[in-house]
Amino acid sequence: MAVSVHRVVVLLLLTLAPAVLPAQEPEEEERSRPPTHRALNLTIKGFGLSFGNSARVNGIRINLQDYRLEKVNGLNITLWQPRDRDPAGGTVNGMAFGLVGPANEYVNGIAIGVGGVVVERRARWITIGGLGAVSEGSLEGFAAGGLGLVAEGDVRGIAMGGLGTVVEGSLSGIAIGGLGVVSEGPTTGIVMGGLGTVSEGSLLGFAFGGLGVVTEGDMTGLTVSGLGTVAEGRIAGVSFAGLAVVGDDAVNGLNVAGLAVVADGRIRGLTASFGAVVGGTSIDGITLAGYRIQSRRVTGLAVPALHLKTRELSGVSIGAYNRVMGTQVGLTIGLYNSAHTLRGVQIGVLNRAGNNRPP
Repeated sequence: MAVSVHRVVVLLLLTLAPAVLPAQEPEEEERSRPPTHRALNLTIKGFGLSFGNSARVNGIRINLQDYRLEKVNGLNITLWQPRDRDPAGGTVNGMAFGLVGPANEYVNGIAIGVGGVVVERRARWITIGGLGAVSEGSLEGFAAGGLGLVAEGDVRGIAMGGLGTVVEGSLSGIAIGGLGVVSEGPTTGIVMGGLGTVSEGSLLGFAFGGLGVVTEGDMTGLTVSGLGTVAEGRIAGVSFAGLAVVGDDAVNGLNVAGLAVVADGRIRGLTASFGAVVGGTSIDGITLAGYRIQSRRVTGLAVPALHLKTRELSGVSIGAYNRVMGTQVGLTIGLYNSAHTLRGVQIGVLNRAGNNRPP
């Protein structure tokens, strides 16, 4: 009995580490060497328990380092990650667990690595890495990395990185980063970054950035930022920013900023700022500013505490100094009201209408 136990122990040691034994071979030979699938299989018609680098198993497979795995339907346990020149490969349908971390081509189910998880093409359902979770392809389902989460492809589901979440493809779902969330493609869903949230594509949904929310495309939905919300495209929806809301195109909806709301194009809706509201082409709706409202055309109700500056006014403006350099249609109330062409009413201490004869 002692002899058979000894033989089993020796066989296990040999089969658990097939990729370690020939470590002294030259690198080129390592890359070209055929797959080594040495294993002790306690299986019946492929179902059961396998120790070592078996190619295909239905059941439980325990190995030191995976090397050119084909498929495991069940539980795959690895104690160490494969060497860089040894592709792990393979598909795990079920659960992949690693002491340092599993590294496979596809994981459909649960992937957990005490150190981290690395997937070459796609991880689906649940992926958790103690230090980090990395996919060279896509991530689907729930994925979390203690320090960070990185996907070179798309992310669909819930993604969480202790320090940061980085997605090189599109992002759909919920993404949270302790410091920040960065997406190089379109972003849809809920995105929250401790310092900032950045999308190089469009942003649709809810975005929070401790310092800022930035997108290179359109921004639609609800955004909250400690300092600034900036879009190189259009902003539509509700935006709150500690300092500024800035849109290179139009800004539509409810926008509130501590210092300024600025758009190169049109501002439309309810807009409020303790500083200034500046629209490139026009401002429409209800606009409140602690200092100045400025645009080529202002329509609706404008309430600047100090100064309105526009070429055309259609509506009502209430401020200390209302300056209409073109045509005013409507009502201005202030200390000094000035219009090049008045087709309405001025109420103030001093009023000037360029088309009226003196006095």
